[in-house]
Formats: sequence, C-alpha cells, structure tokens
Amino acid sequence: MSSRIIVVGGSVTGLVVALVLAREGHQVTVLEKDPTPLPETPDEAFQGWQRRGAPQVLQSHAFLGRMHNLIRDREPELLQHLLDAGAEELTFRSMAGQYLADPVFEPGDDDLVLLACRRVTLEWVLRRHVLATGLVEVRDGDEVTGLVAERDPGTGLQSVAGVNLRAGNGATSVLAGDLIIDASGRRSKLSEWLVEIGAPAMREESSSCGIFYASRFYRLLEGASRPSEDGIIGADLGYLKYGIFPGDARTFSITLAAAPDDDPMRAILRTPSFERVTESVPMLKEWTDPAVSEPITEANGMANLRNTRRYFVENGEPLALGVIAIGDALIHANPITGRGCSLAWISAYALADALRKHSGDPRAIVLELESVIESELAPWLQMQLRQDEAAIEVNEALCRGEDPFLVERPDGTRDQKAYMQDVIRQGLGPAIRSNVEMMRSFMRVAHMLDNPMELLSDPEVIRQVLVAYETRHERETLVRGPERTEMLEILAAA
Repeated sequence: MSSRIIVVGGSVTGLVVALVLAREGHQVTVLEKDPTPLPETPDEAFQGWQRRGAPQVLQSHAFLGRMHNLIRDREPELLQHLLDAGAEELTFRSMAGQYLADPVFEPGDDDLVLLACRRVTLEWVLRRHVLATGLVEVRDGDEVTGLVAERDPGTGLQSVAGVNLRAGNGATSVLAGDLIIDASGRRSKLSEWLVEIGAPAMREESSSCGIFYASRFYRLLEGASRPSEDGIIGADLGYLKYGIFPGDARTFSITLAAAPDDDPMRAILRTPSFERVTESVPMLKEWTDPAVSEPITEANGMANLRNTRRYFVENGEPLALGVIAIGDALIHANPITGRGCSLAWISAYALADALRKHSGDPRAIVLELESVIESELAPWLQMQLRQDEAAIEVNEALCRGEDPFLVERPDGTRDQKAYMQDVIRQGLGPAIRSNVEMMRSFMRVAHMLDNPMELLSDPEVIRQVLVAYETRHERETLVRGPERTEMLEILAAA
C-alpha cells in the first residue's frame, strides 16, 4: 500500500531513504531546512556548497563495501554516476597484491571494495540522481518545527499525522503525511517534538568519543600516483590518530585526531600546525610531499563528538506511531571509523522491508526496524565504545608520562590489559599483511560484511596475531611518528 512519507533532512541519509521508499511506490517529500541550490559540478559544490546543517561534509569520509554493494546491486545507475564524477573502486585484490605473492582469491572478495569519494561529491551526485528519477519531491528552505498528532484510540499512543513547517520567509504551514522519518542527523529535535505532543522523550545513552579532529584535502599532481593502494590507511600514536582517505578526482584527505582535553594538541586545528604534523609523520609526509600533491583546503575541525544511541522503543512499545528515526538521529558513533553512511543505507532498506511486510500497521513497522537496529547496528556501536574507552586510557597514561604498553610490572607480574593492547598494536598489522586469509577476515569486518564479534572470537585469528606478536623483535622497528614530547616541541615551534 502506497503511503505519503515525509523525510526530515535532505542530507545523505534523507536522500537515501527517500530514494529507497520512492522505488517501493511511496509518495515521498524531503524537507531540508537549509536553502541548498545544487551547484553545477562536484568541484563547485566542494568549494562553496553551503551545508550549515551538515558541517561534516568537509571532513574525511569512508564509503565501505557494505554501502558500495548496496548501491551496486540496488542502484547501479547511481554507482555509474559516481564513477563518472571521478569516484574510484579500490579493491581487496589490489590491496592484497601489494603485500602477498600470488594470493588466492575467492568470489566473495569482489565485495571488498572501498568507494573512494569525497562526501560532497557523493551528496551532489546522489541528489542529482534522486531528482532525475522524478519520484521524490525535495523542498529546500522548509524547516520542520514540530509534529502534528492525535491519540490513537486502539493503542493509546500519540499518532503523528504531519509536521509543522516554517518557510524561509517566515510563513508557517502544516504538511500531512502517513509516516514521518527523522533523518535530521545527530542534532535531531525529535525527542523535543515528542514531548510537545504528549509522548515520552527518547532515552539517550551517550559518551565521549575521546577525540576532536581536523581534516585537510589535497589533490595529486599530474603524473603522480597514490603512494599506497591500501584504501584507508592510518595509525594510532596513542596521543594522536591519523588517517589518509582517498577521494574522487585524484583527491585525498588527511585527518588528525586527539583527545579533547589534551590542550597542546588543539594546535592541529590550525593549518600551520597541521602542516607541521604531516611533515613529521613519515606516512603523511609521503602523501603530502610537494612533488606528489598540493593542498586544496585549509584544516577544518570537528569537536564535541559522542557515541550516542537514542531509544524509540521502550519495553517493547514505540513511543509514538507514524514517526520513526533513522541514521545519526537514532544512533551514531565515532566518525573516524567511517561507518555512518553505510549504516544509513542498511537502515533505509530495512525500513523499506518493514513497510512492505507490515503495510498499514505502524506499530509493527517500528518494531521490525528496531530488531534490525539490534542485530545490524548496535554491535558496531558497542565495539566502538570499547575501542574508544581503551584509546582514552592509553592517551591518559601518555599524558601522565606513563607507558600504557608496559607489560611487565615492577614485581615481575604481567599487566594483562597492557599485554593485550601490545599484542594488538604489534601483532595484528603484521598478521594481516602476511596472510591472505587473515587479511580477508579483517577486511570483511572493516567493510561491515561480517560481525565484529565473530572475528575477535575466532581461535585461528587469535593464533595468527599471537604468532606475529612473538616475532616482533625479528622485524625492523616501524617508526609511525614522533613521541608525544617531541610532537609538542614541533607544535610549539609552529
């Protein structure tokens, strides 16, 4: 049964869910509060597209295999448009070929593809594609200010039947809909709107990601090649994380991340200090060498980052009917892992399945989507919470002048937590680069194709990591970057 669907938010999540549901025959209207006229080209969009409601568009992004494959299988024309705009498919096969002689591949390896593309380019191409279908109405400059609802006599829950709108000229109106989808991102006001109509507020669990970060974009010079075909590459120095993200049209970005309370490291938010860091870290220097690339932006920062989950279902019942949250409005984690857009695509198709399966039953639609959230989305958040907690502990130890990886205590006993951290630090990377099965297993999790818990509990994976760890002294020491005290001197000089 076709429904009138209103999507709040016209960024990537809103556009994706609108496209998916319109393909199912629903009448879909996207409401984007920012007046966002579409520039003529991706580069024009990158240089000046005003996206005040989505400041992350000028940050590094990763479009993982899970998302790439959904586009490939469900929207092949969209994938072609992205490739035509300069996006690239970076494959597991090319990555493995850098490290292994004659690796044996499997058919499923073709699913391990990183879509190298700037976030602005993705959104620009996606919006053009959505508009070209003629199936979705996109209204710019219309801000949703609240919900219109009445109590459902059967369940006693508030049933949402539309939204209150305020246009750019201040005029107000009401737009009716059978289902309201909140795709407005991590700054969602849905919880406030629910309270205003007499429904409970959404319970929220939130904790710091333990980082702020800054990103800068570059373009490879004519005739220059990427120094690596690994896709996303990076490292964690304990006090500083860094990553290199390939983009479209021969661009790439570098992201530097540090702890919010590490005041000296906040210097990386300024372009001169950012440059000093890239000059002092061997891997980054290789990419930013003036003979290889040139910067095309200044450093742009993001702060106040939190791992957050909001609950729209409590004790097996939705908080209201006729409205649902999706994407970052419901669940979002540390953005440095690049899973946000992939989770949005997963959620969009899950919602389409729920609408098809439970047409006319708004309660069942919410509960069906909630089951997907628990099985497909929540495990990634839980894994990120654990990783961030461990990273915060490491950084705090370094700031105290302690070695967080010191395994042997003064009394001769072993610090088990430090031991496990050191095993991961010195065993995981070498194990991955020396064995195609290990590389495949790790990359399937990195691309969200396999459950992360299964990898961590696989005895063979653990054995391979331990073997690589035990041979750490036989390998040449890899210098990932300066120690913290040296880096502070470098930043002070900047």
